[in-house]
Amino acid sequence: MLTIFSGKKLFFPVAALLAVFLLWAFSQTGDYVKALPLVMRPTAHAAFLLFFAAFTASSIQRLSPGAYGRWAMRNRRYIGLNFALVHFVHAGLVLSNLAFTEASRPLLVLAAGGTAYVFLFLMTITSNSAAIRKLGAKNWKRLHKIGSYYIWVLFAATTFRQPEPFTSLGTSYVAILLLTALALRIAAHRKSKSH
Repeated sequence: MLTIFSGKKLFFPVAALLAVFLLWAFSQTGDYVKALPLVMRPTAHAAFLLFFAAFTASSIQRLSPGAYGRWAMRNRRYIGLNFALVHFVHAGLVLSNLAFTEASRPLLVLAAGGTAYVFLFLMTITSNSAAIRKLGAKNWKRLHKIGSYYIWVLFAATTFRQPEPFTSLGTSYVAILLLTALALRIAAHRKSKSH
């Protein structure tokens, strides 16, 4: 089943679901600005799930090799690009909300989020073989590692700054997956060091 959605074919279901969701939300309100509160959180959560899949792919395959791990490793680039697609759409929605409503964000939050999007942009445009050759494997890996951990930290900061991150379904599953992702990364690193 997983092989049906591999490589570039991963873009079609994600892009289609995103488009259908946005069209549905806008049709419910009949107004772009009024629809923004309906679409910002779901797009952030969808982006996070794609990030989690890309961030944990190598760790899962290293710790417990199997069909999912092999599929995730083969498609990690495309999972990451889908994450970028959804998260950049989310950024557009957030910026629209700031521009067209009375909503605001502290300067520090905007700076931290902006930095994450700079990393995401750099990781997106270097997610190809030509960029790996041009940057060199070591530099490419360093960029993507720093960028992915920075984005993890930003997701964590956003989630754990909530008053009680484990009490609502909307934040508790994100908090659990964030901790799970970090635990998988640490366990996989330790396993690789022991061999």
